[in-house]
Amino acid sequence: MREETLLHRKAAEQLREYFDGKRKVFDLPLAPVGTEFQMRCWDALLEVPYGETRSYGDIARAAGSPKGFRAVGMANNRNPIAMIIPCHRIIGSDGKLVGYGGGLDIKVFLLELERKNAHS
Repeated sequence: MREETLLHRKAAEQLREYFDGKRKVFDLPLAPVGTEFQMRCWDALLEVPYGETRSYGDIARAAGSPKGFRAVGMANNRNPIAMIIPCHRIIGSDGKLVGYGGGLDIKVFLLELERKNAHS
């Protein structure tokens, strides 16, 4: 069994705070590994405010590839720390909930949790 580190404890504490509606931004050192485009997508995801959503096209534009909305979906799929880099906040351009590696029921849960606590 691997030893729990200070980072593990800090991440667990911040996740508890998030699910309790007390944390809106994670304060953890992030070092995800991906392509240059994936990294730009993940940076753009970190800019989406708690309780808000953006479209795949919005993230594609923010990542410097205005027509790359499908590639944004692939970057989301490869997101190694999905709770911390909030890919659940990305929706279809028509406002519909589409694609989430954890399942749409989890995506709905996370978005509702954030909407409920966004102004508290």
